[in-house]
Amino acid sequence: METIRNYIESMFRTLPQTEKVLRAKSELYQMMEDKYTELIKEGKSENEAVGTVISEFGNLEDLSSTLGIADIFKTTREENINRRKLTFDEVKGFLEAKRSAALFVAAGIFFCINCVIGPIITDALHMNDILGVCALFVLIAVGISCFIISNSRLDEYKYIYKESCSIDSAEREFLMNKRRENTNTYSMQLTIGIVLCVLCVVPPIAFDGLGVLEELSAAMLFIVVGAGVFLISYANIIRGSYDQLLGVNNKAPSDIKDEDARYTNKYVKVIMSVYWQTITCIYLCISFATGDWHITWIIWPIAGVLVKILRAIFEDTGAEN
Repeated sequence: METIRNYIESMFRTLPQTEKVLRAKSELYQMMEDKYTELIKEGKSENEAVGTVISEFGNLEDLSSTLGIADIFKTTREENINRRKLTFDEVKGFLEAKRSAALFVAAGIFFCINCVIGPIITDALHMNDILGVCALFVLIAVGISCFIISNSRLDEYKYIYKESCSIDSAEREFLMNKRRENTNTYSMQLTIGIVLCVLCVVPPIAFDGLGVLEELSAAMLFIVVGAGVFLISYANIIRGSYDQLLGVNNKAPSDIKDEDARYTNKYVKVIMSVYWQTITCIYLCISFATGDWHITWIIWPIAGVLVKILRAIFEDTGAEN
């Protein structure tokens, strides 16, 4: 029966995994299982029974009307004609590029979170405040640079996001194996990241009342949080790269959004790709520099209005949003 189950999986692999399709797959499996059991009772060998069942129920096109998925089968087949077939090298290349991009994204987040430690350290050590502010903006610049570099790492594979693609059974099996191999690493990175975020309060508590160490413990808090978020972000992006490729067969052309076509100005495209990360950094910088947290919240509604203005001016209304 395992052979029949695998065969059914291959038959339905290119169809969208909707409730209707899943119900049809279950119904077909039951039909094949009943026929297989009947043939075994008639004295057929296992191989003969499997061969007969597959020959009788193995054409999904003929069975699509009976199963109630003729419309879905027809639409998917027409879409598959125009899909771009991903080669094995493209699949491996995308995973490598995504891994590199994940590292830069996680690093960018780490630097943005830790941009505040400059002013904290200079204040604790009674150094010139200018040095702390300079360190703050340097770390922000490094963080934003990491975000921009991460985008450039995936330039070669933008068609995977912009076009309807497909993978065959061998590539799917490869991706599923890689995903399984990544499970332990993913779980470990996620666990350590969460633990670090939870334990970030330990330094301030441990060094409470110890003078300079107490003041520096605030910087240690941000470093620990940054390390935790780094691991969580990196683990999730890597995990997502496998899921993204495994799901390309189920993505219809109507689901494709051409992000490059959204904006008419190439500089606006770059700005919008790191817009909210930059706003967050600006908010933290101004808030820590002035201490006026009760006022600086106004940055968020202003940023929301500004993004609407930028989209109204530069967004291509002919592109799908």
